[in-house]
Amino acid sequence: MRRLRLFPVEDLLLTEFIPGFFFTMAWTAMYEIYHEDGSFYTTLMQEILGEEGLFPYFLLAAVLMAFPVGVVLDSVRHVVGEVWLGLPRRKLPWRATPSPLVWIEQSAVPPEDFDKRYLLYRHARATLLSPAKAAGNMAVTLLVFSIWSLVKIIRMGGWHVFSVAFVVGTPLLGLGLVLGLLISYAKGMAEFNAQVLKAVFPSKEGDPSPAPDNGPPSIT
Repeated sequence: MRRLRLFPVEDLLLTEFIPGFFFTMAWTAMYEIYHEDGSFYTTLMQEILGEEGLFPYFLLAAVLMAFPVGVVLDSVRHVVGEVWLGLPRRKLPWRATPSPLVWIEQSAVPPEDFDKRYLLYRHARATLLSPAKAAGNMAVTLLVFSIWSLVKIIRMGGWHVFSVAFVVGTPLLGLGLVLGLLISYAKGMAEFNAQVLKAVFPSKEGDPSPAPDNGPPSIT
């Protein structure tokens, strides 16, 4: 059996590092330093770029902050999307357990060819679940900055400076991207569930109905 990594690198990079790094950079680019009557908002990014030799240190700090911020985004996405909203919407005759290993441990008879089935599960996780989670995390990120940009435009009286297309179009574009990412998130989660239920850990024909806690894994 091939040795499996506890924390797949591609999963961490796709679902936590990239959204976290993007959030950190965008937050710095939009953060206001000062605002006076008649002046524009300046940004922390402008201050960093204006100081000679400061940008490499900022970039290193952004890389170090990417994982902690990504973990927060991933947690928010999981709680809101999967716990509160129950995505993806599906009707199962049992309550799913949080992990395929938990389901196997609780089952009376483990599935045949466990190593192959578990490798198939990890493949489905890498190709379906990880991209779906990354889309959900990016949706959370863009939603935050779409709302923030709208607030900043209102506070600085942006309609006196920018065109109507920019003032109206920027939030709409952000919300459109958020909607598209949320659709990809929900579809990816549903496809992963279907793959796990039908291909990775299919129920055996002729078996009695599973116990309430012995269902296939849910998405975590």
